[in-house]
Amino acid sequence: MNPNSDLQLVPETLLKRRHDLDALRAQRAASALSRPASRKRVADKSKAIKIIKPETILIQSRQRKKSATRYNRVNKKGMQKRASDKNVVKVKVWDSAREVEVDEKDLPQKEEKADEDEGEIEGGGSDDVDDDGAEKEAADTHLQKIPYNANSIGASTVFAILVRPTIHNTPKPVRRTLSSLRLRRINEGVFLPYTSDTRKMLHLVEPYVIYGVLSAETVSDLVRRRGFCRVEGKRVPLADNNVIERELGEAGLICVEDLVQVLSAGGLDGTEDGDDSDGTFGRVAKFLWPFRLTARKSKFQRRVLDMKDGKLYGDQGEAMNGFIREML
Repeated sequence: MNPNSDLQLVPETLLKRRHDLDALRAQRAASALSRPASRKRVADKSKAIKIIKPETILIQSRQRKKSATRYNRVNKKGMQKRASDKNVVKVKVWDSAREVEVDEKDLPQKEEKADEDEGEIEGGGSDDVDDDGAEKEAADTHLQKIPYNANSIGASTVFAILVRPTIHNTPKPVRRTLSSLRLRRINEGVFLPYTSDTRKMLHLVEPYVIYGVLSAETVSDLVRRRGFCRVEGKRVPLADNNVIERELGEAGLICVEDLVQVLSAGGLDGTEDGDDSDGTFGRVAKFLWPFRLTARKSKFQRRVLDMKDGKLYGDQGEAMNGFIREML
């Protein structure tokens, strides 16, 4: 009996592969010995030369000049007719079937198209006309007109978000005003008391921010999902009510619901709206870290699909709730 009959045979292809790998290692070792000074160099990105076109410099200079001119005009004369001192009420159309907001400009076009279709099928059967009429009535029942406040007049608190970068073409007075509002990073938001001084500061930097009034439900979602607090100068998540009680227990705040009450109404129960004489709202706003939100459009949508937010800035009133939903 052959003693090597129980041994497992290695395939010939595997032996050839091992032989080729051993030969490749020996070749690389020999080349390394012959040229010891050759090393793989990695490009240093810090020393890369960045070329800026003269046209870009001119565009940034013009934008900086326009922003400075607007800042000085608003600082001296105010917003004049660009901002109303009265509460403005608008109406939005909500489609309950699709759960989306419908633009009012599209509604007349749809009605005219439906009328044209009805005129074309006048010579047809009456059953088709009845079916189209029933579908139109069903579509109209899904549309609801909801009034809302289009500005923040009369509100005690507002939520402001920085929506434009402040790097190249932003004047220094605008950057100082944004810094005093604690808006230093793009897509960061803070709660502010809506007083006359705060309103003037928001008007000065209006092209860079979007602000409005949030409902208690939106404030609750914002605090619970994106809430971070400041403890000893560090950014700490709001994961436990013990942190709130330890830092704000002296002011009578012990849980997240108390923070939501102060941020949405400007004070605790039993105080008048907007009455921050005891400084509760200021302590809560300073205790909370600025909320870091996501952009409404991703980089892929902005660069590849060329989808932009447009001229969306300034006072949005109660419509701010929809923007927060998109950025959470």
